[in-house]
Amino acid sequence: MPQKWNSLDTDVLVIGGGVAGCMAAIPALEAGLSVVVCEKGKVLDHCGSVGCGVDHYLTIMESGPEWDTPEFLIKHLPKLTDGIVDMAVASRVIHEMPKVVRKIESFGVNFKDPRFNDYYRLRSFGLPGTYHINFDGTEFKKHIGQRVRKLKGSVLTRTMAVQILVEDGRVYGAIVFNFRTGEWTVVRAKAVVLAAGEVNRISLNASGMAFDSWHCPYNTGDSQAMAYNAGALLTNMEFVETTITPKGFSAQGLNALVSEGAHFINKSGERFMFKYDEKGENARRAVIADAVINEYLLDNGPIYADCRHLPEDILDHMEATLQIDRYTMPAFYEQKALNFREEPIEVSISELSIRRSGVYFRGSGLAVDTDGQTSISGLFAAGDCASVSGGIAGAAVLGHVAGEGVASFVPKTNGSLPQIDMETADAIREKAMKHMEVEKERGLSWKAYEAEIRQTVNDYIGVRRNEAGLRHALQTLHALAKRETDLKADDLHGLMRIHESSSIRLNAELMATAALARDESRTGSSHYRMDHPDTDETNWKKFVIVQKGSEGAETTTLSASEPLAAAFARKN
Repeated sequence: MPQKWNSLDTDVLVIGGGVAGCMAAIPALEAGLSVVVCEKGKVLDHCGSVGCGVDHYLTIMESGPEWDTPEFLIKHLPKLTDGIVDMAVASRVIHEMPKVVRKIESFGVNFKDPRFNDYYRLRSFGLPGTYHINFDGTEFKKHIGQRVRKLKGSVLTRTMAVQILVEDGRVYGAIVFNFRTGEWTVVRAKAVVLAAGEVNRISLNASGMAFDSWHCPYNTGDSQAMAYNAGALLTNMEFVETTITPKGFSAQGLNALVSEGAHFINKSGERFMFKYDEKGENARRAVIADAVINEYLLDNGPIYADCRHLPEDILDHMEATLQIDRYTMPAFYEQKALNFREEPIEVSISELSIRRSGVYFRGSGLAVDTDGQTSISGLFAAGDCASVSGGIAGAAVLGHVAGEGVASFVPKTNGSLPQIDMETADAIREKAMKHMEVEKERGLSWKAYEAEIRQTVNDYIGVRRNEAGLRHALQTLHALAKRETDLKADDLHGLMRIHESSSIRLNAELMATAALARDESRTGSSHYRMDHPDTDETNWKKFVIVQKGSEGAETTTLSASEPLAAAFARKN
C-alpha cells in the first residue's frame, strides 16, 4: 500500500533554522506572511552553529570614529578579500549591520559586558577596526528562535529537505521528510530561503572524530547540493576555510586568542607570524592557518599559542569565557592538565570547511543578489551557504536582508502555485527509501562512505593542491557517486545521514572542480595550487561560477568587478 503524503502550503519555506534562517523568517512574519521553518534539529531555540552560544559578533555600530562607519569598512573590502567579493551584496550587508544589531538587542540579547556595562570590542583577522563585540552569547540563539515562535512561525523539527521543486525557472516548494516519524511532506511555497549552513565533515581532523568539528557537524552542504541540482549558480566553491585549534580538539576560540593578544610560537620559541603578515597574529584567518602550515613544512613544529605574557585581568576574562563557544572546552583543558596561564598550548590545523574562505564578506556557495535572491526566481539564500558571509553577524544580516527580499517578492506573485506532480514526488521518495532495502551483504555504511570522501579531500583537495591531485580526486568522487545506491540505512536516522553524506560528496566534487579551474593561488590556505603558487591579478581577479551541466559540473568565470547577479538569467 503506497505511503500517504502530507501536504502543506505556505507563503515562505525556510530550510535551516539557524541564525540565518530565523533572521530571514522574522521580517517575512512581520510583513504578515505565513512562514514554515524546516529544521533537522530538535529545538529551534538551540539549533544551528551557535545553538549553545557564541562569544563574538562583528558589526558596525556608528559610535563616532571614522572606522566605525559602513563607508570605512567597505573601502577596505577589496584588500580584505583579495579582490574576490561581490561589492554590491557585501556593501548592502555592511550598511544593514547597525540596524540588525539593534533589532537583535530588542529581542533580549545583551551585547554589553557586565564588568563596565558597555560594549567590549576587539580587533582581529585583518579587519581595519575593533568590530567584534566580545560578549556572553550563551542565549543568543534562544532569543532569536523565540522571536520566530512569538510571531507564530511554524516549525517542522527533525525534518530534512530532500529536494527543492522548480518549474519553468521558478521555485515553488520542497519535498521533506521527518526522520523520527517517517512522514513525507510536500511543501508548496511562493518563496524558499535556503539557510542550512556551510559544508562540514568534509575532511579529516586532528582528533579523528568526524563530529568533533570546528563548526556545526550537522551542516553538510544540503542547501548547496539541492540548489545545484535545481540549476542554481554557485561561486567561490574552491575556497576553503580552516582554523587553529588546540591539538586534538576542534573547537572555536581563535578569535578570542588573537584579539586578546596571544602569540603563536614555534618549537624554538620564535614568534613567527610577522614573517608572513605585517599584522602578525591579527592577520586574516587564512593567512594565520597558512603560516602555521608553512612552519610545519619548515620543520619548525610543534606550534603553540602563548598567553603567558598577558595581564591577569585578560587571562581571567579568557578563562571565564572559555565555555561560551564550546561548553566542553574547560573539561578538555582540565583532562589534558593544560594551563594557558603557565605554559604554551600546542595547536594544530582544524578540518576544512567550505564556507567563507578565511576572510570576511566572501562566502562560498549560492550566488545571490542584493536582496539575497539566487539565480532561480523565488529562491533565496543566506548565511554560510551564500556567496557573501561573515560569521554569525553575516548570517544574521544577510538572513534579515533575504527576509526583507522575500517580503517584497511574495506580494508580487500572482498567488497561485503549480500543482505537485505526485508521480515525480513518489519517485523521489522511492529512490530515498530504497536505502532502507539494501541487502546487508552489499550494503555500505554512511560512515565508511564519508571516511572515503574525507580521505580523498585531505589527500588531494586540501590546503595544498595541484592539477594531477585534483583530477584524481574527481575520478574518486565520481566513482563514489556511483556507489551511493549501495548505501544502507538501518533506520530513518540513518536515512537522514545518507542524504547528508550525498551532499558532502557532491560539495567535495564542486570544490575540486572549481579549484581545478582557478589556475593560481589566492588568500593563503584557502586556495593554494602548488603548480600555480602565485596570485595572478591580471587573469584571475574573477569569480569561478559552478553550475550543473548535461554531463556534470561546469565552470564559467565572471570579472570580480561585476556583481554576481550579472551572471543571472532569471525568470521573474
